[in-house]
Amino acid sequence: MKTIDIIIKYINDKTSTYKILREYTPLSLSEIKSRIENHDAVIAVNDLKLDELKKVREIIRSLNNIGTEVVIQDVTGTITLKTLENIISSYEDIAADTEKLDALMFSDEQ
Repeated sequence: MKTIDIIIKYINDKTSTYKILREYTPLSLSEIKSRIENHDAVIAVNDLKLDELKKVREIIRSLNNIGTEVVIQDVTGTITLKTLENIISSYEDIAADTEKLDALMFSDEQ
């Protein structure tokens, strides 16, 4: 499974950062701290699941709002939030096109 990983680069407000991460991950506080210290991914999601990608985008925005800097990585290496947003937009467009095609196919059968 290919993943999009979130790695914490810098923390401005530790308490708020840990609180946000605890809301979105089943990891214990000690595991979160350990992963941050070791520069390991604190969150990893399937890069083909739109709902998970949207969740990651929300987490990144929340962390950025409190001054926490993150690194976003996929199989190609480090990507930007803009790249992640483009991936999400592409998946949303594909889903919309698929719905239109399904509607056309089912309307022909009736």
